[in-house]
Amino acid sequence: MGLYEMFFDLTRLEIHLWERVDQALRAECGVSLGRVEAMLVMRRLGTCRIQDVSRELSVTVGGTSKLMDRIEESGYCLRRPNPDDRRSSLIELTAAAGPLLERADAVIEAALQASLGGHLADEELEALGRQLGRLRRSNEIA
Repeated sequence: MGLYEMFFDLTRLEIHLWERVDQALRAECGVSLGRVEAMLVMRRLGTCRIQDVSRELSVTVGGTSKLMDRIEESGYCLRRPNPDDRRSSLIELTAAAGPLLERADAVIEAALQASLGGHLADEELEALGRQLGRLRRSNEIA
C-alpha cells in the first residue's frame, strides 16, 4: 500500500467517524461534536485560555473564539478577563456542562464501539491508537 492510499483511507475514515459521532451526539444530546470536543478539552485542561483549546484542537484562535461564543451562549462555559494578560480571557466550564459531557462520553463511546470495536481486536485498536498518536505528535506544528 502506498502512502497516498493510506492517506486516502485515513482521511475518509476520519470523515465517516466524525459524521457518525456527530449525528449520534446531535440526536442524543442536542449538541455537535465540534462543541463537545472543545468542552472535553476544557474539562481536561481546567480553567484555560482560548489559545490553549485552539492548540489542542489544531484550529485557529479566531475559529476557537467563535466556538467559545456559541458554547458560552448555550450556558456551558464562562469567559472572564485573564488577570495575568489583559489581551486574553480565561474560560471554564459551568456546572451545566457536567451532565452533558457525561452523557456525551457514553454516546461517543457507543458510536465508536459500533464503528470500530467490532472490526479490530482490542490489542489491534490499542496498537493503532499508539501509532496514530505518535504520528499526530510528530506532525504537530509548534
